[in-house]
Amino acid sequence: MLTLDLIYEAASQIGGRIYQTPVEESHVLSELMGVPVWLKLENTQVTGSFKARGALFSLIQAQKRGQNHVATCSAGNHGKGVAWAASVLRMEATIFVPASVDPVKVNGIRKHGANVHISAFDGYDETEAWAKLEAERLGLPFISAFDDFDVMAGNGGTLALEILNQVPGVQSVVLPVGGGGMASGVSFVLKEQSNAQLVVCQHQESAAFYHSVQKGYSVLTMPPIQTLASGLEGGFGLNTFEVLKNRFDHIHLVDEPSIRKAMVWMIKEHQWIVEGSAAAAVAACLDASFPKSAGPIVVVISGRNVALATVQDVLNRP
Repeated sequence: MLTLDLIYEAASQIGGRIYQTPVEESHVLSELMGVPVWLKLENTQVTGSFKARGALFSLIQAQKRGQNHVATCSAGNHGKGVAWAASVLRMEATIFVPASVDPVKVNGIRKHGANVHISAFDGYDETEAWAKLEAERLGLPFISAFDDFDVMAGNGGTLALEILNQVPGVQSVVLPVGGGGMASGVSFVLKEQSNAQLVVCQHQESAAFYHSVQKGYSVLTMPPIQTLASGLEGGFGLNTFEVLKNRFDHIHLVDEPSIRKAMVWMIKEHQWIVEGSAAAAVAACLDASFPKSAGPIVVVISGRNVALATVQDVLNRP
C-alpha cells in the first residue's frame, strides 16, 4: 500500500542521487491568474523527467528482494529512468517501448546500457501487454511505469514533499496525468499534509482517469492516439485509481493544438524546451476556463525529453 512511511523512505533512499529540482516563478502566469504561479522544473531532473525518482526507488526495492535484472514497459521517460537507475545500482534492465516512441528517449535509454525492445504497436497499452508476456518468458520481474506503490512513492510522493517545502502555503498543484504514478503520490501527500487542491490534466482523446471517474472503476486501456504528449496516452492503473479517485479536486482536459501552443509558449516566455506531456499542464493554465485559486499555484513541468525534429516542427507550425 501507499503510505507516508513509504514516501519518506523513498525520499531518504533516493536523496543525494536525484536532484531537488528548483521552482521558478512564472510572472506571466502569475499576472494572468492573479496569484503567484511557480513552475516545478522536473525537466531539470537527472534524466530530464520526474520518472527518475520512482525508477530509482523501485529498483532499490527490487535489489533488496535479490532481483538484479528487471523489465519494464515505457513510453520513454520511465524507461530512461529505469536504465539510469540500473546503471547507478549496477543492475540490468530490459525496456520495452512502443513503435511510436520518441527516438531521443530510445537513445537516452541505450546510453545508460539497458536492453531496448521496440514493439510492433504504436499504442502504449498493446505494448505493455506484449512486454509483460515477454518479461514472463524471459523470467524477469516486471515493474509497472505507474501502477506500483514504490513508483508512486518515488515519483509523486517525494515530489510533493519538495513542493510543500519550497512553496509554503501552496493552494493548488497542477500536473499532467497519464497512468497516474505521479498524481497518486502527489495527491496522497497533499491531502495528508496540506490544504492544497490538486488539478490533474489529461489529453482529451486519451483521458483514462476522467473516464474512470465517470464509470467508477479504472479504465485500463484506451485506443492509441498520435500525440506530442505520448506520456499521457493509454489506460489508467488499478492501484493508482484507488489512491487518486478521492484525492483530486479537478480534472482539466486539453487538446492537441493547445499542447502544441503551450510548448511554444514555454520557449517564448521561459526559454525552456519541454515535451508535450509537460506542456499539457501549462496548456491547462492558459485556458480561460481553468479554475481560480485562492493562493499560490505550482505547475509541475514534468520533462524535457523531446527530439529536435519534433521541436522544429512545433515551432514551424505552432
